[in-house]
Amino acid sequence: MRIELPARFVPNWTSAVGAIEGALLSLGDPLPRHGIMGLTGHAWHFCLGTHAGVVALPSGPTSIDWDAAVAAYSRIGWRWERFHSTPSDEDLEGARESALAWALPHLTAGRPLVGWDFHLREHAVVFGYDDASRAFLVDDLLSPQYGFSFPLRDWPAASGQLDLFAPVERVEVDPLDAVFEAIEGALACFDGTFGAVDQQPRGIAGLDAWADALDSTTEVDRAGNAYTIAVLLAARSDGALFIADLIDAIPDLSGPLRDASDALRDEIRALSPLATLFPFPAGGHGNVDVPGLRRAAAMAIRQAAGAERRTAAAFTRILKAVS
Repeated sequence: MRIELPARFVPNWTSAVGAIEGALLSLGDPLPRHGIMGLTGHAWHFCLGTHAGVVALPSGPTSIDWDAAVAAYSRIGWRWERFHSTPSDEDLEGARESALAWALPHLTAGRPLVGWDFHLREHAVVFGYDDASRAFLVDDLLSPQYGFSFPLRDWPAASGQLDLFAPVERVEVDPLDAVFEAIEGALACFDGTFGAVDQQPRGIAGLDAWADALDSTTEVDRAGNAYTIAVLLAARSDGALFIADLIDAIPDLSGPLRDASDALRDEIRALSPLATLFPFPAGGHGNVDVPGLRRAAAMAIRQAAGAERRTAAAFTRILKAVS
């Protein structure tokens, strides 16, 4: 038995949305990237990956609220289901078989999956299964290099976490309700309550912590710092596009929406030079250890945090206006 669907990953610094967009395209229900980013909450997420005294680790951008994702993803007009397991090493083989048993009916029905941690610790489109080789067919950022076949016995690659999301069926969604729920979700991201309870700095407080670290002698991960900048900049750029679309669509709220749009553009302007100063994947080589460059980066991140506070204030006004 071999199942192979036409879904493929759409390049995106936020790999979950790259996989979602690819899945929706194959289902004949495309949405623009910035719409998916804004509605699902990925446009507003920030986590400063932190462990053992090192900050800006590459794990930060993917540290999302997995439990809340199913409900958040429903805002794009599909009901989603999730398979999740964090088995012990002794139970891993059984968990893989359970995941396969869960996945096959969806794939057989023509539903591509959003999967986690195949070639790398990011999201992928799972577009099929080959029984002869006991392998999922996956497309992620490294599939062009390593191939689309990923043996079930090798999954998960690094995290110890098996996760699959399936778009089960279309659902009717009130556009305004979806927008206002997304704005509520954005405020939860900004105040740091959207995410795992793991003591990592999140939201605007996470930006402040990042700036403080750069202003001190705290160790900043070179590659992770560059990656975090790239993901954040792309996410807020999509968030700005999402809000800009709403200014004409909801004229009664054009004032605070325009304020939010302006603040997001200011945040993008503050962050943009950092993508040159700390380019991914090299991270600017030794730049992250140069005190003057660290201070300049800290200043830019504080400017971004200030702009994000203005965005949050505008979003709060929107929700008060419709409550």
